Amino acid sequence: MANRPKARSDQLLVQRTGEDTLVYDERTHRALCLDARAARVWQLCDGTRSEREIAASYGEGEAGAAVVCWTLGELEKSGLLEGESASAARAALSRRALMRNVGLAAIPVIMAITAPTARAAVSTCSTSGQECATRPCCTGFTCNASMICQ
Repeated sequence: MANRPKARSDQLLVQRTGEDTLVYDERTHRALCLDARAARVWQLCDGTRSEREIAASYGEGEAGAAVVCWTLGELEKSGLLEGESASAARAALSRRALMRNVGLAAIPVIMAITAPTARAAVSTCSTSGQECATRPCCTGFTCNASMICQ
């Protein structure tokens, strides 16, 4: 039976912002930003379409099929697909091979941001590399002439 990826919907907060889609995963407390291409592939993952059918719906011929295959792997790594269903083709496709075949501009982007813990979010001092204009430097650091803790 063909692999039929299904987008995860439980414990996710999804918000479209322009062409991008923001997804907050309540289980891992990670925010993900899917560009329009990655969001399009994710939306096609309804559990009824095979990977080939998703690629056909995505379009762009063989290059589109490679993009869909790679994107499904990235969606799976990001925890946005239900279960584990990595195909052998997906496992073998690297970002470098994809860039060589379809070009950098065609690669969908999935950017992850981990939300800080409550304690880190309310820190009262700045650490190395942070601005010290609004908060004093933490113990052991000093504010340099550029107003950066070091």
